[in-house]
Amino acid sequence: MVPLAESTLLNIPMLSAAHTVLKALKNHWSANNSRQIADLFEENPQRFDEFSASVGDILFDFSKNNLTAHTFDLLLELASAAKLDERRNALFAGEHVNNTEDRAVQHMALRNLSGEPVMVDGKDVMPDVLNVRQNMARFAESVRNGAIGGTGGPFTDIVNIGIGGSDLGPVMATLALAPFHDGPRTHFVSNVDGADILDVLATVPAETTL
Repeated sequence: MVPLAESTLLNIPMLSAAHTVLKALKNHWSANNSRQIADLFEENPQRFDEFSASVGDILFDFSKNNLTAHTFDLLLELASAAKLDERRNALFAGEHVNNTEDRAVQHMALRNLSGEPVMVDGKDVMPDVLNVRQNMARFAESVRNGAIGGTGGPFTDIVNIGIGGSDLGPVMATLALAPFHDGPRTHFVSNVDGADILDVLATVPAETTL
């Protein structure tokens, strides 16, 4: 694939606008990359209040990054030039933003607890999502209470095989909930090299491993 020349990119309105802001950001960074975070706090005692945000119990503190109000304005300009709002709205509207597969991207439907419908191609996908959630919950509870087991009885171990999000998500959730663990032991395999799974399988009983 031959990359597009910069002159060609600048003829595309959205890319041209974004390129202009990116250039301004680059110049801004070159002029300010040596400043110290401590100096920014000294110059502005209210810096934490101005460069942090809270949603419920979640605090996002970006005051300890090398940015000022001008940096922030430039970043907002970049988001506007890249039409971030339009792209986000298209995502939530169920438009086919995955150009490679010509399909909608509806991760938010899996996290939707509002009871509101999530429409994709004129159909509310939430009934299907809720049905799968219920099936997963029944399966998980059956594994935990021993209703579903191996040839040697209830499952004592679970080996999760996955790469990328299929590994990092389960690992993160398992670590976060470790203080409350009272079910089967969990193991994770994410390397395509056979040595990884062989090492795990050598430590678990085959008759009671899922």
